Amino acid sequence: MAAERDGVLNGVTKVVSTVNDTWFTIGGAIVIGLVLLALTRKWWLSVVPLLAISLEASLFVPVTHLVGRPRPEVGRLDNAPPTSSFPSGHTAASFALFWSLAMLATRMENTALRRTVHTLCVLFPFGVGAARLYRGMHHFSDIVFGGLPGIGCALAAYLAVRAAERHATERQVDRGKLTTA
Repeated sequence: MAAERDGVLNGVTKVVSTVNDTWFTIGGAIVIGLVLLALTRKWWLSVVPLLAISLEASLFVPVTHLVGRPRPEVGRLDNAPPTSSFPSGHTAASFALFWSLAMLATRMENTALRRTVHTLCVLFPFGVGAARLYRGMHHFSDIVFGGLPGIGCALAAYLAVRAAERHATERQVDRGKLTTA
């Protein structure tokens, strides 16, 4: 890939890769959480993106220090962060954040908006992985093993909230039975 780089793709991959830099991801999750809270008035939905990236970070940090894999031996277009190449933290964080949003998007009532948000959120992390590979920051296996736990963290965060919602509904139903009995 390094031999085929060009100015246009260098610029595009810079933007796509930068969107998932640590502070953009954390800040983005906070802003998205606040927007979700304002739109839904359901705090438990607003924590899904933050929970997903928190889970991802709790896996990524120890694994990258344990593995310590060097970055590819190609010209890099970015400064290397202090972590090792394996797994790709950008890819993991992107899947955790955007796939958690894709799962939340299934609750949207407007069909066209739901499909658009869902599609963009599902596809974008693949672009982040490709950008990190193109920019010489990771091996292909780093991308794959960043994406898989990112997906798992998104799923775990979403399922945790769904379980909490079911539990709350069951409590309300039980309270209703107690007051009518």
